[in-house]
Amino acid sequence: MKTRCPVMFQNVDFCAPSTHDNPYEMYDYFLEHEPIYFDEKNEVWEVFRYDDVVAIERDTETFINSEGVRPNIPGDPAMIYQDGEQHNKQRALVSSAFTPRQMRKMEHRAREIAVELVDTMLQMSEVDIVRDLAAPLPLRLISDMLGTPEEKRESVRQWISTMIQGGNGPDYVTDEVNDSFDEFIMLHEEMHAARLAAGCTGSDILTIWMNAEINREKLDESQLLFEHLLLNTGGAETTRNAIAGGLERLANAPEQYNALYDNPDLIPNAVEEILRWVTPFVNMYRTAARDYELHGKVIKAGQQVGLTYPAANRDPRKYSDPHKFDVFRDFTKEAKHLAFGLGPHFCLGASLARLEIRLSLEEMTKRVKRIRIPEDKEVEYLSSSFIRGLKTFPAILDPR
Repeated sequence: MKTRCPVMFQNVDFCAPSTHDNPYEMYDYFLEHEPIYFDEKNEVWEVFRYDDVVAIERDTETFINSEGVRPNIPGDPAMIYQDGEQHNKQRALVSSAFTPRQMRKMEHRAREIAVELVDTMLQMSEVDIVRDLAAPLPLRLISDMLGTPEEKRESVRQWISTMIQGGNGPDYVTDEVNDSFDEFIMLHEEMHAARLAAGCTGSDILTIWMNAEINREKLDESQLLFEHLLLNTGGAETTRNAIAGGLERLANAPEQYNALYDNPDLIPNAVEEILRWVTPFVNMYRTAARDYELHGKVIKAGQQVGLTYPAANRDPRKYSDPHKFDVFRDFTKEAKHLAFGLGPHFCLGASLARLEIRLSLEEMTKRVKRIRIPEDKEVEYLSSSFIRGLKTFPAILDPR
């Protein structure tokens, strides 16, 4: 007998931020009963199961990025929107900023920032871990890496926060979103002109990208702009949400937090469990280049498909007790999480994000004995169909 979809899961608008406010009961339903679903309002498909997401990520002949990775929003010149050889060339140029030497510099600077932020929090009677650690760590690191002027960094944070809302779908691309994009363009042009005037001799990432050349090909001005924007957006949001979400879980599982202090070698595994549990990006979209059948339904050529990463990362076919947060989870026996995607479009900043999450855990467990959420307060989640994370995380830190 066919299971009827509960009323609450009929006519779901997957672009509506409220749909994803507390989505795990909904994801469980679709994982079990309707692994591919057509969102009639937005005319896009959504897939949920781990194996289906993996199959689509790997089939780059059938599913392409160049038509856009957000629902019904066209692509731009950034590498994430490119396919095939163009994507490979552009990714190679962008990768020039993430050499082992650069990563060592980033680790040193990231630890300095993490130590400073944690020490500052320990002087406060009550903190907001989002405001005081999770958000400023990646923002300051990326700003340092890019050479963003000090006086513009808070503006960049506000612009990125606004532009992220536009990722929900066309209905959310407001005048405020467009104005923020225009402001970012002006800043980028100022930074670009300053580097040209200085002879492109600096060591910041924007200069590295401007100088990068492979087979006489370089990033053009529009590509530079959108890679600059993508690093600010993806780099800041992924790490912020993972750090805050991970520490919130550890605040509610003090025995696991203490285990990280007792055995720091466990921290890298905890980073992977945090990424699985939080899954900072709700989805990315692909466009079918040809008809494709999945679970008896046909995705027509030209239709978009949303890859619902948080559902895939809690697929019971791949994870034991998937709704349990467990820093001891054995990823040698369970699937690798999909928080960074898979295949040719695997997140280029994954190593940097892991680094920042790891350093946050190391410095917190060294200095903080316990994280307590005040009895009269609670955490608040962002409302978004694009990113998953905390808006606020009030806490009291007990020093060691």
